[in-house]
Amino acid sequence: MKTPPQKIGLALSGGSTYGIAHIGVIAALEEANIKIDCISGTSAGSLVGAYLAFGLSSKEMFELTKGLDWKKLSKFTFSRMGLKSNERMATFLTDTLGDVRIENAKIPLAIVATNIETHKMVTLTKGPLNVAVRASTSIPGLFTPVEFDGQVLVDGGLTENVPMTPLEDMGATIKIAVNLLNSTTHSRPKNVVDVLNKSIDILSLHRDQHIANRANVLIEPDLSTFDSMSFKSSQELFDAGYTAGKAAIPHIKALLAPKQRSPFSNALSKLFSLFSN
Repeated sequence: MKTPPQKIGLALSGGSTYGIAHIGVIAALEEANIKIDCISGTSAGSLVGAYLAFGLSSKEMFELTKGLDWKKLSKFTFSRMGLKSNERMATFLTDTLGDVRIENAKIPLAIVATNIETHKMVTLTKGPLNVAVRASTSIPGLFTPVEFDGQVLVDGGLTENVPMTPLEDMGATIKIAVNLLNSTTHSRPKNVVDVLNKSIDILSLHRDQHIANRANVLIEPDLSTFDSMSFKSSQELFDAGYTAGKAAIPHIKALLAPKQRSPFSNALSKLFSLFSN
């Protein structure tokens, strides 16, 4: 009997501009020829996961980060529901990938958001990609909520910052989780944006502390010296992700290696084969 092929799933956490580290992890996986079979993403991880699912390489993704700043991804709004709108993020995504739908991705993709009315996690696997990513990245209070299929959605980090549940639902047998919030800085907040962002981080840290029990491989880049709201350290964030990803490659390859069968198992297999003939 043939052993069924392994199905590798990649879960990309939220983390604002720390998301650039995801690209470094992906570069390490590409270099090692690790093929990803399904992807889940929350917040910043949904944006990077979307690009990966629709066929962009780590090099192409990193090129997109050059010259990026919050003015290109958001704008102030007069809404009572948030300080800013992240519609520009949806436009940025559409400009690079086109007006695509989640279900048409080259690699199966699931995007995590939170229903602000029911307080429940929402996994988006169909519909306009730009709207889903915008919903997943809508930090409450900072960005206005996004209406999607009759639901009012905000940042997925409130309910599952490291999105393991979608990987389990997609049947991943080897689950690789990338958590960007395990080693973040403990700096004093400077403004309301920092307060809101750090509040999400605190929720994520406490909720995801047992994530290692659900992942076969847990990758946690050291991002303790970086500012999660600044794009100025994009190369360093990439390098931190690459280093952490590179360190995980031997473990991933060990999980992918065919398991040696014992002589007893081989004898049973031969016996079964004789009787079945």
